[in-house]
Amino acid sequence: ENNNNNNNNITMLMNILTKRIASITIKNDCKVSSLIGSFNKFKTDDVAAPNNYNASSLFGSARYFSAKANRSKLHHRKYNPPKFVSDSSGRRFALDTINVPKDKKLKPNMIKRRIIKLRTYQGKEKEIRHSPWRLQLICRHVAGLPVQEALTQLEFLNKVKAPLVQKVLKRTSNLADIRDGLQPSQLEVAECFATHGKHLKRMKIMGRGRMGVMHHRFCHMRVVLREIDFPLKIYTAKTISEKKRWMEHQLTAKADYEARRADREELQTLERMAALKEKERQAED
Repeated sequence: ENNNNNNNNITMLMNILTKRIASITIKNDCKVSSLIGSFNKFKTDDVAAPNNYNASSLFGSARYFSAKANRSKLHHRKYNPPKFVSDSSGRRFALDTINVPKDKKLKPNMIKRRIIKLRTYQGKEKEIRHSPWRLQLICRHVAGLPVQEALTQLEFLNKVKAPLVQKVLKRTSNLADIRDGLQPSQLEVAECFATHGKHLKRMKIMGRGRMGVMHHRFCHMRVVLREIDFPLKIYTAKTISEKKRWMEHQLTAKADYEARRADREELQTLERMAALKEKERQAED
C-alpha cells in the first residue's frame, strides 16, 4: 500500500511538471521552490515510477523547469561566454560577444567626434582627359578601403585610368609620410570621387549636309586620406573575423611605423655625422 501511494504521488507530480510551473500554484499554495523541497523525501532509487522515471530524475526535472523559468524572465541578460582570438604573434585576446547590446553601442555623435579629431590629407588631379562617369566607377571601387588594399585592387583593375588613381593615392600617402610620418597601412580612403571639368565643344559632321555638337569630356578627381582609428574599428566590427582582421592590421601598421621611424632616425644620425666631418674638414683647411 505504501508503494502504491508513493507511485500515485509521483504520477501526480509528473502531471504538474508538464505544465508551466513558473505560473501555476499547486495544492496548499505550494510553488516551485516548495515543490523541490518536497522531493527530498522521495529522492530514493528504490521507488520506481511509471515510464521508468525514478524520484531522483524527477527531482532533477524540477530543478530544470525552475531554472528555465528564471531564464525566461532574464532572457535579455543571457550570459554569453567570452570568445578568444589570436594574432600572428600567438597572443590571445578576449572579445566581446558578437551581438553587442543596444545600450553598449556607440552613438553616432560619439563616432563623429572621434572622426573629426583624426588627421586628413587631400590629393587632387585636374583636367583629366576622360569621362567623369567612367572615372567615378574607379573612385567608387576604392572609396572606404585601407590604402594598401586600395592600391592592390587598382593594380589588377582592368580600367584605363586605374594607374592614374593609383598614382594620386601614392602621392597623397607620401604627403602624409612627409608631414606626420604616417605610413600607408595607417591610412584609409575617406573620400574619392570625380567631378566634371571644362568640356570642349567641337563640330560634328553628319550626313545630308547636317551638323551637330561633339563634346570632348574632361574631369577632376579629389582624394581624401584619413588616419585609421583602430580601437573604433575593432569595437564597431560586427563579427569576430572582422575584429581579428582589424587587430592584425593594427599590428602591421605599428610595425611599419616603428620600422620607418628607425630608418628616419638612422638617416638623421648619418646626416649629423656628415655635417660634423664637413665642419672638421673646413676647420683644418
